[in-house]
Amino acid sequence: MNIFIGIDDSRQLDGFKAGETASLLAQAIEDNGWGKSKIPSRHRLHTHPDIGYKKHNTARSFSADIEEQYLEALIEYACAMIKSNVAPGSNTGLAIVIPERMADPDDLITYAYRVKEGFVGKDESLKLAKMPGIYLFELSGNGRGIIGALAGAGLRFTGNDGQFRGKLKLSNEEYYIATVKEIIEKTYVEQVKNMDFGNLDDNEYVRMGEKVKVVLLDHLYTLMVFPTDIEHPKWQTSTTHMLRMF
Repeated sequence: MNIFIGIDDSRQLDGFKAGETASLLAQAIEDNGWGKSKIPSRHRLHTHPDIGYKKHNTARSFSADIEEQYLEALIEYACAMIKSNVAPGSNTGLAIVIPERMADPDDLITYAYRVKEGFVGKDESLKLAKMPGIYLFELSGNGRGIIGALAGAGLRFTGNDGQFRGKLKLSNEEYYIATVKEIIEKTYVEQVKNMDFGNLDDNEYVRMGEKVKVVLLDHLYTLMVFPTDIEHPKWQTSTTHMLRMF
C-alpha cells in the first residue's frame, strides 16, 4: 500500500525540525519492518502574517510502501515521536494520505497547490479530511500545522514538487565536471533535465555548482541544469534561486 506522509511544524524554534523528523520517521518505517520509504522532500508554501513560520513556510513529505496491517502502528508511532519532540509555541500537524482509498485524488492536488500559492484556513483542511484515505492529526499548538502537512503530502503525490535535503557532491574538486551517466551512477539522481524540462543524454557534461540541490520531477529524483553558453561543459547545475518553483 502506497502512502504519503506530510509534516508541518510551524514556529518550531527549538527541538527537532520537520526535516529531521521526516527523515527519522522514514527510517523508522524500514527499521520496524513496516515497509520501504522514499527520501523526504521539502515543499515551499505560501507565506502570510497569520501563518506561523520562522523564515520560510515549508512542509516536509515522503512516500512509503507499507503493509496495510502496519498502518495503525505507524500512525501511533509517528504521533508519539512528533509529540515528544515539539517545542513550545510550535503548531505541529501530521497528515497521512492513502491515494488508493480516495474517490478523487485531484481534490487533494487542487488543495495542495492552493496552499502553495495562497492563504487557506484550517476548516478547509478538516473538510477535506472527511474524505476516505486522508488522516490528519493536530499534535501541538493551535493545530494549524495540519494545513501545511496535508499540502506537503499532496504536493509530493503530484511527483512534480519539492527539493531534497542536503547538497549533492560528486568530488572534492571545485566545480567538478561530470557526465550525466556518472551523476546517475554515483548518486541517487535518476534523471538530469534542463530548465525547459528536456532530458540530457548520458554523454553530456555538467559543471557541478557550489550548492547542488535535487528536486522531484516526473516522480523521479532530478538534477536541473542550465546552459553555460560555452562549448565545454555545455551545462551547469541550476542555482537555488532557479529552483524556487519546486
